[in-house]
Amino acid sequence: MDIKVRQEYIEKAKKLHELYPVVDAHLDLAGEILLRKRNGEQDIVRNHYLQNFQTAGINLVFSSVYVENSVLEERKGEKPAPGWENALLQIKALKEDVEGLTDVILVFERKDLEQVLCENKIGILIYMEGLDCIGEDIARLDQLYDLGVRGCALTWSRPNALGRGCCKALEYRQIPGGLTPAGIEAIKHMEERSMFLDVSHLNDEGYEQVCRIAKKPFIATHSCSRSIFDNYRNLTDGQMEALARQGGIMGVNGCKYIAGSVSGNHLEMLCRHIEYEVEKIGAAHVGYGFDLCDSYDRARAALYGRSVSGQDDCLLHHGQIPLLTAALLQRGMSEQDLEHMIGGNFVEYLRKVVFKT
Repeated sequence: MDIKVRQEYIEKAKKLHELYPVVDAHLDLAGEILLRKRNGEQDIVRNHYLQNFQTAGINLVFSSVYVENSVLEERKGEKPAPGWENALLQIKALKEDVEGLTDVILVFERKDLEQVLCENKIGILIYMEGLDCIGEDIARLDQLYDLGVRGCALTWSRPNALGRGCCKALEYRQIPGGLTPAGIEAIKHMEERSMFLDVSHLNDEGYEQVCRIAKKPFIATHSCSRSIFDNYRNLTDGQMEALARQGGIMGVNGCKYIAGSVSGNHLEMLCRHIEYEVEKIGAAHVGYGFDLCDSYDRARAALYGRSVSGQDDCLLHHGQIPLLTAALLQRGMSEQDLEHMIGGNFVEYLRKVVFKT
């Protein structure tokens, strides 16, 4: 049985979400927009997300650009690497979809971030969930930057020319192999351009290398604690501590297979992860990065004439995020800590690492 949250804490959570920045550090939004556009839909953010973003008081969403396995296989052998065209189409689709939305701003620089916060708008920041699409052509990072991309994960849960990802969420196996020379060069180049590094899908060996190589703080946009739920998509205590030492943040993942809530105790498991992370590395290094995929999965299924049943996300939609904040308050988390965890930590990270000038 999941947590029953009392109304008094829901009201307190709503107030926190009104007063302080709220950030979701991972959503496959660009890819979903492209899928839905290919199925004839328009105004995807307006019709599928805007109301729930506003209900949750969200100020910033990190939209990943994720190239699916099927695309990479279909375009196998392309030079310099498969998936480049698809990545560009996702970025283009996202930009076109939010054009004309007065409440939504694409965040490319510091002034955009500050406008979002000052005017209580919704910002969307673009980043790459895996760099399969650049191959070993590191110069393509500059092209992505010019298109507005402000961060990258080297890998998704698969190998590419830069390194090896961890296993997929429903698997349980250690993936050997570290970063390639091109992967090391990519990290250095990203730091020169002030692009953030996301390690959520990196394997353990690659993570160790990142800790030695990175000169700037890196983040795990959508990972939970491996001690609370033993999944290779989650971080060990040592990895969490290394992330915190260098000034990073980890966003709690809202997929039930990663949070470990397959029995339906979604809020309880999310709370347990966050409470454990705060205990181990402090509230300053914890945030929200839910990776809500049910809407994406429905969009993909509709495009190919299939249906999707069931729920893989711990939350039905973004409008339920204050319910998690309320559950944490009810379990004894302080309002002061939650002010930062619901979004302030990621905002300050961006100010210091990505938009410092």
